[in-house]
Amino acid sequence: MATASFSFRFDEGTQRELESLTAETTSRNAAVVDAIHETYRAHAYERMRRESEALFNDPADRAEVEAARRSLGGGDAW
Repeated sequence: MATASFSFRFDEGTQRELESLTAETTSRNAAVVDAIHETYRAHAYERMRRESEALFNDPADRAEVEAARRSLGGGDAW
C-alpha cells in the first residue's frame, strides 16, 4: 500500500500542543498518526453506542431478544 503525505496549517495553540508532544518522545508524524487513530476510535465507539441505544430502544428487537431468552430456558446468563 502506498503512503500519502499532506501538509496542513494549524493555529498557535495547536502548534504549542504539537511542540509539547514532540519535545520528549514523539515525532510530528507519530503525533499526527496517533491523533487520527484516536479520533477514528472515538468516532467508531460513538457510532456503536448510538446503534446499541437504537437497538435497546427498538420494541421489535427487544421482543425478539426476550423470545430468544424464553426459548433458551428463560435464564439470564449474566
